[in-house]
Amino acid sequence: MATLNDIAKKANISTSTISRFLNEDPTLSVSEKKKRAILEAVESLGYQSPKRSKKQFVHHEVTKASESVVGREVVILNFLTPTQEIDDPYFTSIRAGIQNRCLEKGVVQRTLHLDQIDTNLKLIENAPVIIAVGHFSKHVVDTLYQANKNIIFVDSNPLGSKTDAVLIDRLELSNEVMQNMLKIRCKRPAFIGNNEERLHTFRKVTKENGLYHDSLCKVSKEYCIESGYQAMKEMLQLNELPDVVYAATDMVAVGVYRAIYEYGLTIPGDIQVIGTNDISSARHMSPSLTTMRLFPFEMGEVAIDMFIEKIEGRKYNKTVLFGHEFIWRDSFKIK
Repeated sequence: MATLNDIAKKANISTSTISRFLNEDPTLSVSEKKKRAILEAVESLGYQSPKRSKKQFVHHEVTKASESVVGREVVILNFLTPTQEIDDPYFTSIRAGIQNRCLEKGVVQRTLHLDQIDTNLKLIENAPVIIAVGHFSKHVVDTLYQANKNIIFVDSNPLGSKTDAVLIDRLELSNEVMQNMLKIRCKRPAFIGNNEERLHTFRKVTKENGLYHDSLCKVSKEYCIESGYQAMKEMLQLNELPDVVYAATDMVAVGVYRAIYEYGLTIPGDIQVIGTNDISSARHMSPSLTTMRLFPFEMGEVAIDMFIEKIEGRKYNKTVLFGHEFIWRDSFKIK
């Protein structure tokens, strides 16, 4: 079981500050950056406070059917298991944002995972709103929508205007990456990531500019270090190597770095690299990683804001589209 010391080590914040924050000490002044670090550490380590007041955020991991959800209680459906989520800083941050806003607004959170849907259909049907975090199969989406039409999707929008959604503007993000890649006059651009908007944009732009090479476009179901490492290793066996790699996430970029260095090449001298998400370690990579800063913590907070709007009477559906920020570091530069 995680302790305050474990949280302190992960967040690099004193145990006294963490204790005061979790117990809502009104005299404590904590920056947003520290608050976020504490909440992300709490979530990733699965910490449960031994003392939780009625005012505090309450988090129930649902293990069997419950037939009623009352008042300001929200049902969260995660597409990742707790173990998978810990390894994904992006979705850990979304969850931390949800927890933070629940704490602020006195909302009780009940959490389901994919394998718990069938045994908790009554809970889903009776919930005022479902927040579905991540990417779901058509079967799961159809099951949810048949059970409850009040859904807020986070990081996906499978039903369009039929439901609420909180999204990254992946089209604008990927277009900006590609335009900067064109500015360096690259000859053999590469992509490693999933089958979504960033892949489609990469293919479209490179084909339009006569730069597309099928062997330099690696599609994986996983956004992880290992998928980036294996895809980059395969590219390094080609007769002609890529000169720039667009990694769909910073975790993928970590694997790309490892493969390049094992091959005896340099970054950015031989191969330039761009990531996505701006995880906390990106600035400390060698060289520091050029990446696209996203706002997953704020996406989680906005999902709860939309939940509150729903239970307070909002009748229409809406989509919130988050922007991004290009973070220039040393792994990719326009000379």
